[in-house]
Amino acid sequence: MNLRAYQSAASDAIFTEWQEHDSTLVVMPTGGGKTILFADVIRRVFPRRALVLAHREELIFQARDKIQRVTGLRADVEMGEYRAEGGLFDAARVIVSTIQTQCSGGDGGGRMGKFDPARFGVLIIDEAHHATSPSYRRVIDYYRTNPALKVLGVTATPDRADEEALGQVFQSVAFDYEVLDAIHDGWLVPIEQQMVHVEGLDYSSIRTTAGDLNGGDLAAVLEAEKNLQQMAAASLAIIGSRRALVFTASRRLEIGVQLVFNRHRSRMASWVCGKTDKEDRRSVLADFASGKVQVVCNCGVLTEGFDDPGVEVVIMGRPTKSRSLYSQMV
Repeated sequence: MNLRAYQSAASDAIFTEWQEHDSTLVVMPTGGGKTILFADVIRRVFPRRALVLAHREELIFQARDKIQRVTGLRADVEMGEYRAEGGLFDAARVIVSTIQTQCSGGDGGGRMGKFDPARFGVLIIDEAHHATSPSYRRVIDYYRTNPALKVLGVTATPDRADEEALGQVFQSVAFDYEVLDAIHDGWLVPIEQQMVHVEGLDYSSIRTTAGDLNGGDLAAVLEAEKNLQQMAAASLAIIGSRRALVFTASRRLEIGVQLVFNRHRSRMASWVCGKTDKEDRRSVLADFASGKVQVVCNCGVLTEGFDDPGVEVVIMGRPTKSRSLYSQMV
């Protein structure tokens, strides 16, 4: 697979930074091909072994498939019931794992304990704006007991609502390619924004918590029947026959919007949330990808790592003060 010019420049910049630093960060927009980029990095560090960390199942399998396609190397998944081969001679050159799996099980040390840090040359952290959390820091510190380890973080949104500095984990920024760069260069479609006025929708009573609108206050306002109906009606008028993704502020709101859509046309919409069974979520997203379902409503699930270029409209039914969250949804 041939890299785009900016991907090739980013790959070179990473290795340049690694000459002076043990860890570095790449900023690249959603749709910019971050997975293809770090797959190229894995190809270049071969035969040194690579570990890729992410925090959602969708990210894990997408990363595995693209790494194998780009590099030709076998990538094993370590997650839940999936177990990577850990033997000396049969071990895959790439392990793709969730942060939750790395921290869980075992004797309290987590499943990361089955892996010897000395056998890895590079640690790659997808959606690296999460890397300051205690779980990530714990896993990163474990693998960093190998003094030769190099660390790469990739993210579309390096700014965080809680203002935790990524400099705690990454010593430098190797490459910064913003969403407007990708649009101007013709790799991403321009964003066409349409504002809709919902009469009576008032955010003045909503508190701010941890730098963003308070979730409970926000849900109470948006779930009011009049507001919900107006938001759903406006969305229906805009999307027409196009495939759409709806971001909402609560599970009750996404279910309500979905019901309005399905009254408009039977089985037009479905929904997923953080508590949706994994198999059910896979089924809903498969139906969406195949066109059986035109609209998917979600609450905090598809903001990161959701890979479906066929989406034509994004409904922002989840107001936020966070530039990072807004950018992820768009």
